[in-house]
Amino acid sequence: MEGVQHRSRRRLLASVEAVLSRYSLRYCLKCAATAVCFLITGPFAILSRECYRRLGWEDAFDFFAKFFSHFPGKTGQYLRTSYYLITLDECHCDLAVAFGSFFSHPNARVGRGVVIGANSIIGTAVIGNNVLIGSRVSVLSGKYQHGGALQTGGVDSKSPPRFERVEIGEKCWLGEGCIVMASIGAESVVSAGSVVNKPLPPDSIAVGNPARALKKADFAKVFGTAPDSEGSPRIS
Repeated sequence: MEGVQHRSRRRLLASVEAVLSRYSLRYCLKCAATAVCFLITGPFAILSRECYRRLGWEDAFDFFAKFFSHFPGKTGQYLRTSYYLITLDECHCDLAVAFGSFFSHPNARVGRGVVIGANSIIGTAVIGNNVLIGSRVSVLSGKYQHGGALQTGGVDSKSPPRFERVEIGEKCWLGEGCIVMASIGAESVVSAGSVVNKPLPPDSIAVGNPARALKKADFAKVFGTAPDSEGSPRIS
């Protein structure tokens, strides 16, 4: 009997070591905190998911996404993560969504290590791994959310909205207050207040309204310093 218990203990320890070797201890702790918060958000998340998947209604998702966005501190962050783990098409335990920020559509996909600043709105987006999004950032569901308004010259209540999927490549950095209406390639930087209305290639540095992609030679003129070997500005 003792031999069986010993073997079971060894298997359990081996499983724990395997998990810790694959995921950091910090990630595991975030998963534990998110699991605890799911006791609160779980019923609302399941209701929102079923309403959308079975009936095509986003109203429940939208209501509770905005409701949980108003909880401050780490508690609010874990509540939002636990809610989006169930309702979004893809999400991970290390998602960090600050106060006042929310996803407006449940078909968004979020990679590992994504951080979203305060009072940001994310639409129908695919966000890669390790993306940093500043405060008051809007990632729209494309440029034509009001359906045929541009063709008719006005907003028609009968015209269905047109949502397009906007992709944000991995390791991108979106500065405060920028507006994104088109896809952005991996490892790109969008400066604060910029408006991205056309797709950006990977490894871009976008500045302005509308945003224009800068070459490496133009980087120093805008930021006052040259990029390092990884494309980020040096900090003296």
